[in-house]
Amino acid sequence: MANQTPPAIVLIIDDEPMIRWAMEETLRTAGYDVAVAATAAEGLAQFSARRPRVVFLDLRLPDEDGFAVLKKIKAECGNAVAVIVMTAFSELCSAAEAQRLGAYGYLTKPFPFEALEELVAQALTDTRRCTP
Repeated sequence: MANQTPPAIVLIIDDEPMIRWAMEETLRTAGYDVAVAATAAEGLAQFSARRPRVVFLDLRLPDEDGFAVLKKIKAECGNAVAVIVMTAFSELCSAAEAQRLGAYGYLTKPFPFEALEELVAQALTDTRRCTP
């Protein structure tokens, strides 16, 4: 039996249940191992436990600012993880701040879910696994 590479882990941190569900379904169907979290605390716990290669991070979370979460993830794994920030409140300054803090990408909600698979595939080619 040939060795098969396990599917890449993608983490979605968003407080909107329908966004989480739609993204999770889209990415699972594409063959990714998907973890979800509704809060910053839950997302950081999932990040530490699962070590995803790609993180979709909402900037407005109920318990902590998304930029603070981005800083924590980047402090732990640097460029070994692609963090794609998402917001329904697009502002040029937030896109610039996300880029300055090391975000891989920036999505303004609503966005086409069909584009997620290609975005994750590209992010995976640009990063390596973050090991504990």
